[in-house]
Amino acid sequence: MGKREKPLGKLSSINALLTLVLLDSEQIPHWEPLDEEPEGDDMGGHPQKVTELLEDEDFVSAELKVGKGKALVLNLEGMTGEAEIRRLEDGTLALLEPPRDWWDDEDNYGERKDEVAQLFADALGSAPKVGKEKRAGRILVPSGKLVVFDSNESLESASKAAKKSTPEKVVGFGENDGGVVLGLTPGPYVLWRRVIEPPWADDQPLVVAYLRRA
Repeated sequence: MGKREKPLGKLSSINALLTLVLLDSEQIPHWEPLDEEPEGDDMGGHPQKVTELLEDEDFVSAELKVGKGKALVLNLEGMTGEAEIRRLEDGTLALLEPPRDWWDDEDNYGERKDEVAQLFADALGSAPKVGKEKRAGRILVPSGKLVVFDSNESLESASKAAKKSTPEKVVGFGENDGGVVLGLTPGPYVLWRRVIEPPWADDQPLVVAYLRRA
């Protein structure tokens, strides 16, 4: 495959469950953070609403009201808490969990270099995989800046990151790669999700979310 390009950005969670929120940057001020003094198991704010969505064992994605707009909540379910962002040749953005570095690690599947290379070649092919992808939702990005973050991440520094992002530049924010801002052409986008289960990878799937213009 030759020299591999580096991912545009990375995302991670504080645990193995990476639940992502996709939000237009104009809605950042309307995202309600965790309560500073939560009562019991109720964390408060929008993170609590995400937790309630996850009570459904089959949860994959849902819209969440934020201010006068909506965010999209996505459960990748790659079971590692780590993901990366790559751009396909047709401009589609792909979020992949686990990231390529995880697969290449000798403690994981580093000895299967050819199989891993083929896995990612399949996942990052430009043509949509008819019948293999499932629609996960729709998100409006009127500002041209899409904020993608782990549901437990603070958005305190997200607005500053949004000002720095461009269509060619992904800007990270938060602690431990908890969020990124993607510069996009303003407009509506559709998110598609695909789960690839390599027969040689035990029970470890590669989960891919594709973001395409509507």
